[in-house]
Amino acid sequence: MKKFILLFVLMGLLFIVEVKGFQWIPGREGEELLFFPSGRFVNGISSGFENILADFIWIEAGVYYGGHRMTDRRYPYLYHILDVLTDLDPYFISAYTLGAALLSDDVERTDLSMDLLNKGIYNNPTSWEIPFIKGFIHYIYTKDYHEASRWFLLASKKEDAPDMVFKFATWTMVSGKGVEVALRLWLSIYYSSKSLLMKEKAIKGLTKILRMQALRFEEDRGYFPHSLSELKKLGYIPFIPYLDVGRFVLIENEIRIE
Repeated sequence: MKKFILLFVLMGLLFIVEVKGFQWIPGREGEELLFFPSGRFVNGISSGFENILADFIWIEAGVYYGGHRMTDRRYPYLYHILDVLTDLDPYFISAYTLGAALLSDDVERTDLSMDLLNKGIYNNPTSWEIPFIKGFIHYIYTKDYHEASRWFLLASKKEDAPDMVFKFATWTMVSGKGVEVALRLWLSIYYSSKSLLMKEKAIKGLTKILRMQALRFEEDRGYFPHSLSELKKLGYIPFIPYLDVGRFVLIENEIRIE
């Protein structure tokens, strides 16, 4: 009980000090930093409570992300928040993997996602998830297929890596399998992730690929496909992805989940 009381006192002191420290920053963006001071400052006052404070910042990071997602869709301090969090808890795997995905997709800063993942790999050398996400980002976002294959291969050598990781390493070496690999990557992300946000992004990624192939079909043949089965039959997609929440269908020229 004393530990939790002390923690709340520390949080209160943290807030007061940060308010004083950031009074000169005008506007809303400056105010947001009150909740996310530098990692050096946090480490200096959180001795013995790093993991608890990291959990607290993880929750606040979700509030920060959700607030901006519902408004301006700008996330100027997302990397800073994740950097502070992983300073406090270097073994917080989800902060690296989910954080890197958000930085690549929402912030469109693959350079920052790579910085975060490199930090995660250094702190967690036995993790397969972090190098796997690095390969995933290279394949989906930077389109550097050689690097994607290299990181999938490194991830496959980790002790707990599932067999599918090695398959991605080999598939990415084969030309002409781009659509299939992208579909299987998103499916892997969907089924392996416990995060509802990552599952949502996986559905978005699958939908985007199916939509792009339908548009390619229309460009080639002069009409929009009538169904996903037609896309598969004529070789535009290797298979129709299925999820536990429903199946993808093509209705009125739109990709939906039924």
